[in-house]
Amino acid sequence: MSTSAPPDGCVTVHLKAMDAVVAVEVAGSGRAALAREIARVWSRCLLDDAGATPPDATVRVVVDDDPRLVAQARADGAVASGVLAEVMHGLSPVVTLAAIEHQAGRLMMLHACGLADPASGRTVALVAASGTGKTTAARRVGTALGYVSDETIAVRADGTVAPYPKPLSVVDAAGGWVKQQVSLDELGLVAAPAECRLAGLAMLVRDGAEEAWLEPVSTVESLAALAPQTSYLSRLPRPLHLLAGLVEGAGGLRLLHYRDSEQLPPLVAGMLA
Repeated sequence: MSTSAPPDGCVTVHLKAMDAVVAVEVAGSGRAALAREIARVWSRCLLDDAGATPPDATVRVVVDDDPRLVAQARADGAVASGVLAEVMHGLSPVVTLAAIEHQAGRLMMLHACGLADPASGRTVALVAASGTGKTTAARRVGTALGYVSDETIAVRADGTVAPYPKPLSVVDAAGGWVKQQVSLDELGLVAAPAECRLAGLAMLVRDGAEEAWLEPVSTVESLAALAPQTSYLSRLPRPLHLLAGLVEGAGGLRLLHYRDSEQLPPLVAGMLA
C-alpha cells in the first residue's frame, strides 16, 4: 500500500480511478483500521507505489470517537463519522466524483458498468441511470467476464477504456441507509485484462421482458439517449461528433430489454462474440 504521513499524522492511501490518481487522506483516532479497510476493499484500484508524482485529486476521510472532531471534519469538507462503515459508504462517491472532475474534457465518461472478455479485453458498456441496475448487472455478469467498473466507463480518444474497478456498494440485508462496500475478490468477480477496448454498447431497459432481447437504435436516437448519461460531455471538443464516433465504433447502440439480471450473461457474451 502506498502511504505517507502528513504533518497531522494522517495516513494517505493512493487509488487509481479512470487514469486519475486520487490520494485518500485518512485521519482520526481510527485511521489505521480505516486505511487497512480501504486497502483491502479497494485492492484493484490500489497503487502499491505512487512515487513522487503528485496526485491528480485529494479527498479526506476521518473516523473518530470524538463527535466534535467529526463535526469539524465534516465542516471542512471531509467524509467523517464515528463509524467506520459509514465512512467507507461515503468514500466511494467522493472518489468517483474526484476522478470524474479531473478527467472532465479529457475522457468520454458514460454512466455505465463495463464487462470485458478476459482474453481480448473487448468490453461491453451497459449504460443506465444511477440506481437502475448497473451494479446488479456487473455482479451477475462479472463472475464470467472481466469486471471493469459498475459506475463509470471512461473511454480514451483511441477507444481504449480507463478502468475503474471500484468495490461494489451493496444494500445491507438488514436495511438502513449505509451500503456495505464489498471487495471484488470476495464476490468472485473476474479481473479485467490490463488493456480494454470498447466493443459494444447497450442501454439497460428493465421492462419485464420474458425473453431478453436487443433492439438496435439509430445513431441520431443514440445521441439523444446517451447524452444525459454522460459526465461533462460539453467539456469535450466537438462532443456530439465524438459521441457519434464512439457509438459507431462500438457497432451502434442497442436497447437491452430484460426482466432480471439472470438473463443478461448470454446477451452480453453474444455482444462480444
